[in-house]
Amino acid sequence: MNAVGRFLAIYKTDLKLICRDPMLVYSVAVTLVLLFIVRYFKDFIGDLYPIAGVFVLVFIPMIFGMVPGFMMADEKEEKTVQALQVIPISSEAFLAYRLTWASLVTLALTAVSPHILAIEVPRKALLVLMTLFLLEIWIYGLIVTVFSESRMQALTVSKVMGWLLILPVAVKLVVLWRNLSTDWSKFTAFLPTYWTYKVFAGIPFNDYGDFWLGLAIHLVWLGVLVWLFKKRVL
Repeated sequence: MNAVGRFLAIYKTDLKLICRDPMLVYSVAVTLVLLFIVRYFKDFIGDLYPIAGVFVLVFIPMIFGMVPGFMMADEKEEKTVQALQVIPISSEAFLAYRLTWASLVTLALTAVSPHILAIEVPRKALLVLMTLFLLEIWIYGLIVTVFSESRMQALTVSKVMGWLLILPVAVKLVVLWRNLSTDWSKFTAFLPTYWTYKVFAGIPFNDYGDFWLGLAIHLVWLGVLVWLFKKRVL
């Protein structure tokens, strides 16, 4: 069997495992429930609704990045991920193969989220958000994989990571809610989710000036994590 045949055979096996694993179903269900809950309280939230909307949106790549991260953490624990080195593909190609389905699900949910939330998002803005979300899928999946040696450790890492990455939007929400004089969210500018929020906040004004810096921050995170993946995993 050639390299392509081996690749497809493993991917076919993975698809069966994903379909049998309730985590994917739960992840989709939880994401949709969160979106509908925020939409239900739109009138109650009032002027803070756009911030609440992006607060939910940042969960989409986070949730679906964690799922393949858990899968690769399992493979590390069972020592099967090292066996995949016999396949003549690069680490980047292996990650793309692992994260393709999560990326597709994220794109689909990102596309329908503005309709569920009743938020008007222009096509250009949607493409910008999708670009950042795709990079975040890789970032979140790699964080779980690189810093976990088992599924139990992956759960701990995902919880810590989750609280850290929602911090920029959470802090901004508090700043606006309490009308604080200092925007404390600026101190989280090293996190990719800070720039996702900044881009989202500029959409109503057709201002995408923060996209390129946000893209650079995302790529720095991704580059460091891919390097760590090559050093510690493959």
